[in-house]
This record gives sequence, C-alpha cells and structure tokens, in this order.
Amino acid sequence: MPDKGFRSVNVTEQVWEKIKSRAKQERTSISAYATEVLTSFMEADERLSHYAPLIEVVAFEGNSVILRDKKLARIVEVYLHEKQLSCRHDDSRECVHVAFCQALPQVRRFVR
Repeated sequence: MPDKGFRSVNVTEQVWEKIKSRAKQERTSISAYATEVLTSFMEADERLSHYAPLIEVVAFEGNSVILRDKKLARIVEVYLHEKQLSCRHDDSRECVHVAFCQALPQVRRFVR
C-alpha cells in the first residue's frame, strides 16, 4: 500500500530494472527518479502539444535541430552550444523555438 498522497504503478521488470539502475546513477530513490521522469515527460508533452500545430522538426544535424515554423513560413535552426540552446532566427535562448526543442526527448538528453 503506497504512502498517503502517493499511488502505485505497475511496470514490466525490464522497465523496473532500467529505472532502478538510473536512480542509482543519479543517487536518488527509485520513487523520486520515476516521479521526475514522468513529470518531465508530461511537461514536455504539454509543451509539444501546444506548439505542434505551428512547429515541426525537419531534421537533426550535428548540434542543431532544424525546424519548420508554419506561422513564419520559414525554416529555423536551433543549435546547442555549451549545453545551452539558442535560436538563430530570434537570436535568443528563450523563444518558442528553443522551448519547443527543450521539450524534445532527443534534445533533453544533451541539455541536462
């Protein structure tokens, strides 16, 4: 029975072992790691669903993500430099293109 305010989730043994291993690497509890991963995924999914009608990934090239911005009707490059994302179009680290890329699992691994 989970503690008050918590719920349990069933996962396969294979997933459990991966979570257990990663939690150990991160030096945190399995519960804390699983909560962090699920929360991060849900936030990313929420962010992506907000931008999805307007922005789409065209390609990953080296340290860059090439996006198609349908609202601007143009291609936009977001690049990674020293673990920070920057947008060439907006010359910014805090624009919608950067926010979109931060929500991509392929990018989040490198930005952490």
